[in-house]
Amino acid sequence: MRTAGIGVLGLIGGLLFAIVLQDILARALTDADGTPSVLGMILGSLLPAFALLGAVLAVWLDRRHRRTRSKDTTDD
Repeated sequence: MRTAGIGVLGLIGGLLFAIVLQDILARALTDADGTPSVLGMILGSLLPAFALLGAVLAVWLDRRHRRTRSKDTTDD
């Protein structure tokens, strides 16, 4: 249950990171007349990829942290 919760938190964090990144890069990648360039349209489709990356990264970091923490408590 903990892993699922961490995964959901990572998913939300990845989505928020993607939204902020899109907002910053959208201004930089638009043409002078306001039409987005091809690279800007590609970045707009990366929202699910960042969300998935956030979920995977959060679960991996949590498992790594739990593993090192359990080694620390058994050494005492």
